[in-house]
Amino acid sequence: MFSFKLSKTHILIAISFLFILIISFAISYLFLGKLIFRESKKETTKEIELPKTPTPYFGETQKEEKTKNILLLGYGGKDHSGGFLSDTIILLSLNKEKKTAYLISIPRDIWINLPLDWENLKAAKINEAYAIGIDDIKYPNKKPEFRGKTGGGNMVKYATTQITGLSVDYFVSVYFDQIVKIIDTLGKIRVDVPVSFTDEYYPVKGLENETCGKTPEEMEALKQKYSGFELEKQYKCRYETISFEKGIVEMDGTTALKFMRSRHSATYGGDFSRSQRQMVFLKAIKEKLISLDAFSKVDQIFPELASLVTTDLNLPTAKELISFLGNPEEYQIKEIGLSTENVLTESRGPQGQYILLPKSGFENWQETKNFIKKEMEKEL
Repeated sequence: MFSFKLSKTHILIAISFLFILIISFAISYLFLGKLIFRESKKETTKEIELPKTPTPYFGETQKEEKTKNILLLGYGGKDHSGGFLSDTIILLSLNKEKKTAYLISIPRDIWINLPLDWENLKAAKINEAYAIGIDDIKYPNKKPEFRGKTGGGNMVKYATTQITGLSVDYFVSVYFDQIVKIIDTLGKIRVDVPVSFTDEYYPVKGLENETCGKTPEEMEALKQKYSGFELEKQYKCRYETISFEKGIVEMDGTTALKFMRSRHSATYGGDFSRSQRQMVFLKAIKEKLISLDAFSKVDQIFPELASLVTTDLNLPTAKELISFLGNPEEYQIKEIGLSTENVLTESRGPQGQYILLPKSGFENWQETKNFIKKEMEKEL
């Protein structure tokens, strides 16, 4: 492992790229060390104010010091319907002994018990955990770790540990509109689209409640006849059609966001396909960052960093992560996806909503934990 003293400039650059890479979701994180150890002539005195909230420990099994687990969350934001529901939940597990980064994709429809107060649990989709954690008005009796600015992230950390058996060190959450700004700052990303697909129901921002010319009587009749997304499909003006062809596609921020968030393609839709596309995009981000010769765009990104993310990382812990990584070029990347092809099964919730349960039964996560452990023990 490298031994060196970080200057103030290097620390700020390291922190900025730490957030850029985490926001870009995970694979880029491994490239952080390479960027840090490169000399930079840029000087800056701008400080980034980071949260000082300590990270609660979740999980009964003590985690070995050879690993660091970071939860990466993406959500739509307050301007979107259901804006604080997590669209993306990825657990990044870094094993410095094996020099391996594991990307564990957790489907948003997993049904799990969440702690609403000191004594009671509520069954909900895991993508609701962040929204519950940050809402101290609707849920005023939560434990202290599930309140305040980091309450949402801590709630998802709790749920993730129940599912995976892995304690989570830190979380970073970002809303997707900010990803557009970051990608546009870096420049267009070359993405290798694995499958051609068309999505006729990609939501148009700002049209979530558009009536599409229907009268109140017609809307009420549709509500009686349809529910869920079938009801939403009756309002075509709320959606646009997007298409992607297999092969290399150059994407700006807006296009990349559509590629990552699309869910309703008849041939390549659903959360599992979306998770696969997000992994593909991570690799493209990594290649883009490798192609950058210097920190020429850091100054453009700095002013926005503090408002881009919510995290329980602070400056000292970020420095520890930098030291912990060692040489990132030695790391291999392994994707682990939880799906109906391995440990999950489809079901319906109390209101008829689509949910995913462990095949071994509600709240029985042992098979899932064993699956993840086995995948992490495999030779690459």
